[in-house]
Amino acid sequence: MPTKLVLVVRTDLDMGKGKIAAQVAHAAVAAALGTLSTPGFRTWLREGQPKVVLRVSGEDALRQVCADAEAAGLPVQLIQDAGRTQVAAGTATCCAVGPAAVADVDRVTGALPLL
Repeated sequence: MPTKLVLVVRTDLDMGKGKIAAQVAHAAVAAALGTLSTPGFRTWLREGQPKVVLRVSGEDALRQVCADAEAAGLPVQLIQDAGRTQVAAGTATCCAVGPAAVADVDRVTGALPLL
C-alpha cells in the first residue's frame, strides 16, 4: 500500500522561502521521529519518502487539518515557531500528516492546493 507524508503550510504569515523551507523541514523531521517504530514509517522509508507540500490560508484552517487528521487516526505534528526570526514565538506555521497510506492522507488533505 503506497504511503506519503503531507506537509501543510500557512500562507498568511508572509514567511520567506527559506523560512518556509525550515518550517517544512521541522515538520518532516518531527513526523519521521514520531512514527519511527511504525510499519507505516518503514513502508514510507522503503518507498523513497514521498512528500507533498500543500497550503492553507490561515491558522484556523491549519488547526482544522490537524484535528481532521487526529480524528482519522493519522499521525500529525503541528509546528510552532520559536520566534527567533520572522514570526512570533508560538505561531503555528505548518503541520505534517503521515507518513501513512496515501488514501487515508488524501481523505484529510486531498482538497488542499499545492504550495
